[in-house]
Amino acid sequence: MVVARLFSGFADGLAEGVWRPRGAPAAYRLLEALAADEDTELLTVFASKDENDRRFCRGKSLHLQPLGRVVILPWARRPWLAAFRLDGKLRELSHLLRCLWLWLRFRPHVTYFTNASFPVAAIFARLGLSLVVLRLLGLHPHQYKVADAGSGLQHWFYQSPFDHVICSLDGSGADYYLPRLIASEVPRSVLLNGVDPQPPDRQAVARINAEYGQSGVPMVLFVGRLEWNKGCREFVEGVLELLSRRPGSLRAVLVGDGSLHDELAGSIAKAGAGNAVHLVGSVPHGEVAAWLERADVYVSLNHLGNLSNANLEAIAAGKCMIILDADPQTHTDMETVRLIPESAVLRIGREEMAGNLARALESLLDAPERITSYAVAAERLGEELLQSWDRRIETEVELICHLAREDKAAPCRSTAL
Repeated sequence: MVVARLFSGFADGLAEGVWRPRGAPAAYRLLEALAADEDTELLTVFASKDENDRRFCRGKSLHLQPLGRVVILPWARRPWLAAFRLDGKLRELSHLLRCLWLWLRFRPHVTYFTNASFPVAAIFARLGLSLVVLRLLGLHPHQYKVADAGSGLQHWFYQSPFDHVICSLDGSGADYYLPRLIASEVPRSVLLNGVDPQPPDRQAVARINAEYGQSGVPMVLFVGRLEWNKGCREFVEGVLELLSRRPGSLRAVLVGDGSLHDELAGSIAKAGAGNAVHLVGSVPHGEVAAWLERADVYVSLNHLGNLSNANLEAIAAGKCMIILDADPQTHTDMETVRLIPESAVLRIGREEMAGNLARALESLLDAPERITSYAVAAERLGEELLQSWDRRIETEVELICHLAREDKAAPCRSTAL
């Protein structure tokens, strides 16, 4: 039984009763692989956590190809409960009771929880209902605080006797924080996400070049949600600072959308840089390869870790990359420094991020041969470091199945559901 957050990229398809995932590839690819495994019987449970999505205020049970049986756990926000800070607690209690009922009907050998349902996972583990795997899609600052506190209810949840904890290796500090967050006797695996390099669509490349590449100056690319933690604000500030000194020296493109779109558009318009800095919005994932093909420099200023899916794709594409250096205080990107050598990326400090980016871009403009050398080194690194998504998911499926095979006292499963 897999209990996963109802990710925003899954919501539209599930609301229509079809499986059409967008985003969260580590989650949807695992579900598809488990469903395809002939030795595995799968029940998928999606827990709604989005207070603004009214489509899932009632529970649903449906059959979806290729997953099979899917159950959606509802949540309808109740402002009067929220005023007493009880809304989220009652949601988790409701989800716990529903998961217990599903467990009674399905009797899984292994129950796999993504982090959004970690309190429910903890109760399952402490009751010994089945083998329990907790899946962390990277770590977040709140988890840093829980790990450092070393006490409290949430720390007690994370210290539960899970049978395995799996965490994405995304630069968010797993090496440092996991031993403090998870009980020492719990086995842990920290896994780098997979990459499936795609040949760029030549028509898309030609269209991008015609629309954004006419001036012949280098193109600098940002790919990601337009949210504070992705560093989009500092990206725009740094590019505008450089353009104020060297007008017309580059073109910058931001691919993605988010809550900061209007703020960034206002900053660009105020600087009179609308011809040089472009917000193109969200694009289909298959089109990202075309943007990478056209870009000369790729920039990631992700505050919480720079081994994201988008960055791994940029490495696989052999791009000259500018990323943030490690943060010794939060231990962010310590793993990134370990895995990516200085020759493969241009790192900038986190203090005065926008100014550092402007100076880094200016140094590349002054020595354009460095763009080529970084690109060559990144491509070589990708061949050594990266693996396909199929190989990456195969590792996780085998880990789950190995747990089930090793459980000598596993109860017989029921197919009554």
